[in-house]
Amino acid sequence: MSGSAERSVREVSDIYTAPAVEWQVRLLGTHLHPGSEEATVALAARAAHYGFAEGGLILDLASALGGPARFLARRFAATVICIDVNRRMHAALTNAARAEGLTLRCLPILARTEQLPLASASCNAAWSQDALCQMDKPAVLAEVARVLRPDALFAFTDFIARSGLRSEDAEDLAREWGFPSLPRLSQYAALLDEYGFEVLIAEDRTRVVVAQQPKVRAPDQPQWEDDFAARHGDAERQRQRALVEVWLTLLRAERVGYGMFVCRRRPPRRHATEMGSGLESSEE
Repeated sequence: MSGSAERSVREVSDIYTAPAVEWQVRLLGTHLHPGSEEATVALAARAAHYGFAEGGLILDLASALGGPARFLARRFAATVICIDVNRRMHAALTNAARAEGLTLRCLPILARTEQLPLASASCNAAWSQDALCQMDKPAVLAEVARVLRPDALFAFTDFIARSGLRSEDAEDLAREWGFPSLPRLSQYAALLDEYGFEVLIAEDRTRVVVAQQPKVRAPDQPQWEDDFAARHGDAERQRQRALVEVWLTLLRAERVGYGMFVCRRRPPRRHATEMGSGLESSEE
């Protein structure tokens, strides 16, 4: 990424203003990612197949409004540690969890994912949906590897680059969406391996997720947008439309897409001196 693109990247907290979240909830649902709850259910099913932990502590990176966290708490009888940097997101999560009787099972922590305030090897599993795209991936993966217990699973989805993504496209995504980088599926898998994860699934889910999107606009969409403009101004309406169009243009051209990953935290390698007499000599 060029220096000018780096300087133009917005802070994530600036992208998720109140009007932006309102627009995205309208577009994506309260789970706040493409595919809505169907995508959450699909990822959970794949994770469960590989032994995603039940009854323990699940780390949710960028928990947002808490739709996935509440689902995880119920589906896996777990306590979910909800990491996010946005106080508005945590307030919405807390209110929804209270309404569902899940206050003690969805624990909000205001923190950056690159610096988790958690003890090493303290979590039984980790989870994220379409959020690592706005993070420093190497720093986040190093932290997830640190806080996960050996053999614990990390299940997540994220936006990926596909064939034909150009440097100017990447700069647009950095400027408009705050994506510091967008790796291809194979590059993501290599990065996971580098940071101590055995990759169990690295799957391009673009066509599945696109097929889940509504084919026609809701009949009341024009009125809803007029009401939105009355609350936040027409400039904000045009800004949100433009942001969505940046992504949809690249998606239609098959330059970007959606990836699903399930990986296992490899146990730390033991140094030979720590293995002591367990080592057999090959010398005769």
